[in-house]
Amino acid sequence: MAPSPTFLGLKGQKLVYAITFCSSIGFLLFGYDLGFMGGLTTSPEFLAVFGNPNASLLAFLVASYEVGALFGALFQFWLGDRAGRKPNNIAGAILVAIGAVLQSASFGLPQFLIGRLVAGFGLGIMTTVIPVWLTECATPKSRGRMMAMQLSNLIMGLIIANWLDYGMASYPGSVQWRFPCAFQIVFCIITCIFMPFLPESPRYLLRVGNLEKGTTALAALRGVPEDDSHVEEEIKEIQFALAVEAEEVGSWSDCFRDGGIHGFWRTLIGFSANFFQQLSGVNVMSSLGPYVFQNSIGMNRHDALLVSGGLQVWYFISSLLPWYTTNNVGRRKLFMIGSAGMGICMLLSAIFVGIGSKGLGYAAAVVLYLFQSFFTLGWQSNMWIYPSELLPLKLRLRGGAIAVVSQWLWTFVVVEITPPMITNIGYKSYIVFAVINFVTIPCVYFFYPETLKMPLEAVDLLFADRDGSRPSIFKVVKDSKDWAFKADVEKTLQERAMLRAENEGIDGSKEPTKYVEIGAKV
Repeated sequence: MAPSPTFLGLKGQKLVYAITFCSSIGFLLFGYDLGFMGGLTTSPEFLAVFGNPNASLLAFLVASYEVGALFGALFQFWLGDRAGRKPNNIAGAILVAIGAVLQSASFGLPQFLIGRLVAGFGLGIMTTVIPVWLTECATPKSRGRMMAMQLSNLIMGLIIANWLDYGMASYPGSVQWRFPCAFQIVFCIITCIFMPFLPESPRYLLRVGNLEKGTTALAALRGVPEDDSHVEEEIKEIQFALAVEAEEVGSWSDCFRDGGIHGFWRTLIGFSANFFQQLSGVNVMSSLGPYVFQNSIGMNRHDALLVSGGLQVWYFISSLLPWYTTNNVGRRKLFMIGSAGMGICMLLSAIFVGIGSKGLGYAAAVVLYLFQSFFTLGWQSNMWIYPSELLPLKLRLRGGAIAVVSQWLWTFVVVEITPPMITNIGYKSYIVFAVINFVTIPCVYFFYPETLKMPLEAVDLLFADRDGSRPSIFKVVKDSKDWAFKADVEKTLQERAMLRAENEGIDGSKEPTKYVEIGAKV
């Protein structure tokens, strides 16, 4: 038997770890940008260069990055599967680096804004493709843990940014803010060096008809020879899912209609997950932590930077918990637990800040630390993995792009409105976020199917016709919680994939036989 193929001398889970590390650099960039701009909002040197902008203009300086990222995600939606996961990631990293150069060399508002938009556009591309690439490479049992590890790197970016801002605050002159702007180029270089040597998504390769490279990539990721029975079986399952989707799903417009597989509902759930994550209030602390601690809670600039830096360290420590829970508790439970905890924390913050004493101001800071813990438990890695698990292969990139559009759209809204909201309504700002977190809970309970440890191809059969009729979203959610039903779905997938392979051959060159309904005889 031939040996397993390798990439960079790695195979199996070690290769998945390498992909997790490389793709996590994109999320580190995400976290770094959220963090370093928060420190600059209180930097006298930075504010002086741009004419000491008011709260609204300052908010737009920060949020312009999210505008660029939103258009990057929209571009990825338009591009679809015309380019692989890796080329898109590399192109995004190059754009982020170009944007960083423009920002760090700025002497006026227009150039800085252009730099923010260009870098944001690149990161929008990266954050659309990265979750899809990792999800399609990892095994069902390790997907959650890999995404949790990747998202911990996002927080590492926040830590680096906050403490770099804190350290540079003592330096006179514009280097105080130019160096943090330029430092993100380092992470772009790391991505561009390592990514070309890692495997492309095997599911993407099979989607575009490249069976040979897809088999090699899948065998390397599973750590077995190309002719191993497990590789052959997984390829048959992927091709069967593609055949099912091909019966009705065909273009980007299927993101907005049923398409035989609840395409619109699945896209809408992915969009809403990003909405609920951002409207939880998490980016208030990630993007504007020093501003909030200084202007809402009443700390001086030194203490605000110090407490904000400590918050990100606590955030990272808290992010280690999902390494276990994401793969063992279930997506739905974690969403609801996280939202309940965040809602309570925001409500307590409103009470403490509203009373207004110095001691309760520090108590509000402690509660916001706890808020970050509930966020990492319920919504950090869990949200990023969920749309890629839920969406069908043929809609995964475009549907994922729509979900990421939601991420950046609502990040922009939150970052844009928070400074003037704190100025105008004070402690009531926290009540707004508390209410949204509490409303999230019933939405998850009634509309979010459970996808924990399910093969990506088996998720399609949860939504497929049964006994001649299409199940409602409520029926899908109910059945997704039934482990016996899900075991039957996975068994059905394996049987039909084998039958199709026997009838038509593994190359999938013939027209697929229609075996869609779960209740149909095969």
